[in-house]
Amino acid sequence: MNSGTPIDVTLLHTFRAVVEEGSFSAAGARLNCVQSNVTARIKRLEGRLGARLLERGRGGAKTTPFGALTYDRVSEALDGLSNMENDLREAAGSSSVLRLGAMETTAAARLPKVLASLRQRCPKAQVSLKTAPTGPLLDLVWRHELDAAFVAGPIDKDRFHGVRAFNEELVALWRSETAGDDGEVSDLPELGLPLLAFPEGCSYRGSAQAWLRSAGRADVSVTEMGSLDAIIGCAAAGMGLSVVPRAAADRSPEAAQMQSYALPKAFGDVKTFLIWRYDREPGQTLSRLIQILRS
Repeated sequence: MNSGTPIDVTLLHTFRAVVEEGSFSAAGARLNCVQSNVTARIKRLEGRLGARLLERGRGGAKTTPFGALTYDRVSEALDGLSNMENDLREAAGSSSVLRLGAMETTAAARLPKVLASLRQRCPKAQVSLKTAPTGPLLDLVWRHELDAAFVAGPIDKDRFHGVRAFNEELVALWRSETAGDDGEVSDLPELGLPLLAFPEGCSYRGSAQAWLRSAGRADVSVTEMGSLDAIIGCAAAGMGLSVVPRAAADRSPEAAQMQSYALPKAFGDVKTFLIWRYDREPGQTLSRLIQILRS
């Protein structure tokens, strides 16, 4: 029953987390609280609104018809509160932290110059940066855990707005006795050379595997690694084949000592976009970043 007191925003955040994560346990992990707290908050919200919001089963938690309506309204309200806070902070002469995501290769090869320009235009801008493959970054933006992210295109225009940031050319690198010469796909070692790549969800890994399949090398195994330096370094040591943007290869002294092959355009021409949710209005810092990329 509505007691006349303002609704606890924590309850709204918890409800949205359960809907977006699909379970009470996953929502607890996202909110850094135990599952029993999530359950208690949902019960409080249902009691406050006077109707059941979620149905729990083996497949997780699903919204009731009333819960689906509530989710839309709750998301609208929470986004409005966030936008209001950002507007007021900027009006007060400060700025909220821009929670930015990027692929690691983009962060290493492209962002230093871009963020330096942002600092010149917005000296008080605060930016936090999380690196991850494209797939996880899209999920983080959709779940409101990041404000924007640099991801590989194409983008889902039903869920995100975006601006093209960079054009990347993918190159394959592998150890060779002839340093620095451009190779051919036929030069790839015939046996025992795995693809060194980021985990599933990395768009460059997907492009590399599609290229290898087109070249009759669908049998190539994948060795997953967690950093760009490890991928290039292990390729230089002869442990496998790496496929990275040329901009990243050009920054690496080790890459200069390896054979290189520019992937055909169908596989190697990759566009990077800065994306944000379709229903979020960019704040001042993000707007300036968008202006920098467009210019």
